[in-house]
Amino acid sequence: MFIRAFVLILCLAGVALAAPTTAEPPRPRVLSTPTPAPKYKKRPVAKTPAQLVAEYMPKVKAALAARWAGAVTPRMSEFTPGNLSLSFKLDADGNVTCVTVADNTSNAPFAKFCDQFLHETKFDPPPARALADGQIEIPFTFTIY
Repeated sequence: MFIRAFVLILCLAGVALAAPTTAEPPRPRVLSTPTPAPKYKKRPVAKTPAQLVAEYMPKVKAALAARWAGAVTPRMSEFTPGNLSLSFKLDADGNVTCVTVADNTSNAPFAKFCDQFLHETKFDPPPARALADGQIEIPFTFTIY
């Protein structure tokens, strides 16, 4: 009986020693540190005068469109269909200082009307950095049908 008990104990001990363990080995801890935010702000890229003029043009068009229909409709019978290509200069306050006609396929009354129309329109002041010699030049084409 002693031998049986010894063999039984040995068998049980062998089973206990050979049994796989279910616990996983500890995983290494990876410490991640967040990237710190930069302590400086990036400077905005300076825009060229041409870019500033391009950004200003919607304001010019809006100012002209706000008055156009009311001003031109009563005088339509005086004008012949065509285009009037011109450029005008605005000072730092948005006032028209000069109008130069480049091409007119309409008639002289239309050109005179457009000159007067431009001088009477109030424009927002243009961007200061877009000014050359205190003015900004705006190319524009008026079309009459």
